[in-house]
This record gives sequence, C-alpha cells and structure tokens, in this order.
Amino acid sequence: MEAFFTEIAESPDVGSLWDSLKKAAATYGADKFSYHFTPVFASQVSRETQVMAEGFSLAWLDLYESADFRSVDPIPDVVMKAGHTISWDEALERVEHSPEVEAFVSAMQEYGIVNGFGVPLYGPDDRDAYGAFGFPEGHVPEVEQIVALTIIARAAHDRVCQLVNVEQGEIAFSRREAEVLELIAQGKSNPVIAQVLGISPDTVSTYVRRIYAKLGASDRVGAVIKALKLKLIAL
Repeated sequence: MEAFFTEIAESPDVGSLWDSLKKAAATYGADKFSYHFTPVFASQVSRETQVMAEGFSLAWLDLYESADFRSVDPIPDVVMKAGHTISWDEALERVEHSPEVEAFVSAMQEYGIVNGFGVPLYGPDDRDAYGAFGFPEGHVPEVEQIVALTIIARAAHDRVCQLVNVEQGEIAFSRREAEVLELIAQGKSNPVIAQVLGISPDTVSTYVRRIYAKLGASDRVGAVIKALKLKLIAL
C-alpha cells in the first residue's frame, strides 16, 4: 500500500493520479470505481458534480449521465451523511424506496452493479467528494480490502485538493471557449452546450478539443479540475 501512497502524493496531474487509482482498485479486487468531484455545498449527484468512472459499461454511464437519472441515485448522499464507509446495500436500507429509487435500484441490478461500498471524502475549504468501489458479482470484499481502498481514496482526494489550490497560470481562452468551459464545469453535455449557445454539436466538439489542448487534459473532469487549479473557473 505504501507504494500507492507515494504515487498518489507525487502525482503531477489528475491523469497520473487516476492511473494510480486504477492499479490500486485492481490490486484490492475492485473491478469498478467512481469519484464524484463536488462543487462546494452541492449534492454528490447534482448536475454540476464532475463524475469520473472506471469499469462501468458505457450503457450504464450514458444512463447515469441522463437528465434525471443521476439525481435519483440515493447512495452518495446517504454515505456522506453517514460520515464513514458503508456498503451500497446498507445505504439503500437507509432511504425511503420511492418508485424513482426502486427504478434506480432495478437498473443497478440489471447492469450488475450490486456489490460495493461508498466512501465519504472530506477536504479543506468544504471541498468534499464521494468515492465508490464495486466488485464482481458474487465477490464479497473482505475488511482488509475495504479499509485499504478507503484509505487510498482519501489520499487521492487530498491530492486532488492540493492540485486545485495553486497559483493561476497563463492560459487564455477566447470568449466562446470560456463559455464552453463554464458549461462543462456545470456538467452540461456537448448537445446541451450546443443548444444553450445556439451552435452546432460539431462546433462544441471543436471548442472542447481546444480547451483540452490548452489545459493539457484528456477528459472533462481533468479539464475542470485543471481549470479550478489555475483559478480559471470557480464552482
């Protein structure tokens, strides 16, 4: 475990940090994990929350990012309220099962997302987040696995917070690029951004590629975190 702590502490960016988390998850038996980087004082399932995920099917990720589906997910907020690591089953036992929640749970089962736990992650200046680790069906994680992954997730979140809190850089965006970046930070998809700005989805994709290139990012979460780090946006 010490090697993972060293990698995390020395990660120069979110991409390398994510690679370390992938290795840690595999080492301790998790076949999927996610990280909800949450705006200050917001819910872990809000549209503005940036979600990074690994090991989930593309179909599930598309469903989770849909307009109303993510907001129904009861597990992250229950975990944050609990204040300690708990299993998904335990979290679901603590919520009222409305028809919407029942539909969400049924979808989880349909996609094989049935065995895992959530981790509340607390940072400085109310910069909190939610982490989750899932395991193959039929595999019940041992206490040692849960403890190790909980500690690693906390170390990774601490590093993200450190990467955010640095001096502003010299990156400059055009007015339109800045608008697109702000909407990305709000959790808007490319089609929604196109609709809001009155431009084509292809044009949005062009702006997104330019933003990634300027920020040295390869995905939306990495771009948002880098922009926060450089104080180009604020959540």
